[in-house]
Amino acid sequence: MEPSSPLAPRNRGHYPPRPKLEFRVSDARSAPTTPRRTPRKRRDIRERMERAVLDHWELLDDEDIAIFTIRRPDGSDFATFEAGQYTMLAFWDQPTDDPRPRQLSIGSAPLDLSYLEFYVILVRDAHEDGSNVPGVFTGTLWRHKPGDEILYMPRPAGRFTLSRTSQPDAICVATGTGLAPFVSMARVAWQEYQETGQVDRRLTIVHGVSYADQLGYKDELERMAADPGFGLVYIPTVSRPDSDPNFGEGMGRGRANDTVRLICGKEMSGRVEPWLPDEPLAALTERLTPEGSAVYLCGNPDMISDAKGVLVEQGFETEGRESQVITEDYW
Repeated sequence: MEPSSPLAPRNRGHYPPRPKLEFRVSDARSAPTTPRRTPRKRRDIRERMERAVLDHWELLDDEDIAIFTIRRPDGSDFATFEAGQYTMLAFWDQPTDDPRPRQLSIGSAPLDLSYLEFYVILVRDAHEDGSNVPGVFTGTLWRHKPGDEILYMPRPAGRFTLSRTSQPDAICVATGTGLAPFVSMARVAWQEYQETGQVDRRLTIVHGVSYADQLGYKDELERMAADPGFGLVYIPTVSRPDSDPNFGEGMGRGRANDTVRLICGKEMSGRVEPWLPDEPLAALTERLTPEGSAVYLCGNPDMISDAKGVLVEQGFETEGRESQVITEDYW
C-alpha cells in the first residue's frame, strides 16, 4: 500500500469524507431579486362623480369668458352648500392624459338648489412657438352645448365662507372669474335684505380685470349697490384702461391689488397708477381697517400674495382662527 501523503484527505474512523465546498461569485445582474410589484392603477376620480347636464350657456362680450349652469337629469335638487364653496366638474371626453376634475367656485346662491351656476374663462396653454391651445377642462367645456352631459362632485367643499369671520365688514377682492364666490355671497345677502330689511354684514366687492368687457355680473352688482340700505359697495377696476374703448365712468384704474395698495398708502406694483372715483374711494378707505373688517381674496395667486403682504403690514391678522385675511388658493 502506498503511504498516505500528508496533504491527502484523511478518513478517520467511520465518518465519510467531507464534501468539497464550492464558492461561486454571482453576477449581480442575474442575482435573484424580489419581484417588482406592478404599480396599482390610480382610480379615476370621475367614477365617484355624478351626472348632470349643461343647461344655460352665456358668453360675455369677451367670448373667452362664460357663465353657465348645470342641472340634474331627473330635475332633483343639488346638495345644499354655503355661499363661497366650490365643487368639482369634469367630462368623460377630456383628453386622456389629464382626466382630473377641476374645482370651480359656485356663483349661484344656495336659495335655489335646482341648478348650480359657474363663471369661467377659457384657459389657453402657451407653447414655445408662441401658439396656444385651449386648456384640458375649459377646452372641452367650450366644445359642448346645452343638453350635453357633465360630471360633478355631489358634495360641495371649501371654507371660503363668511362664517369664517365675525367682523362687520367683508372686503372681497377678486381678479377675473375669482368673482364667482362673491356673487354667491352677495345674492344670499340680497335675498335676506329683501325679506327682512336687515343687513348682517356690509360687503365691498373689488373686481379687477384687464378690460371692461370682462366685467361679468356688472349689471346685477350695480343694481344691488344702488340700494343704499343694502350697503354694498361695488368697485370694478380695469388694469389696461388706456387701450380699452369700453372703459367708462364709475370704473377704477389699475390692478385689484394696487387698489388695496392705494388705500393702504403703498406704492403701486403695476404699470398703471391706481385711481378710484370719489365715492368708492371714500367708502373703501372707511371700511378697510384691521379694527372692523376681514378681507377675502380670490383669483390670481400673485394678486393674493401681494395684497396679503400689504395687509400684514397694516396690522391684519393672517393666521389661526382669528385670521382677517381669508384666501381661496385652489388656482
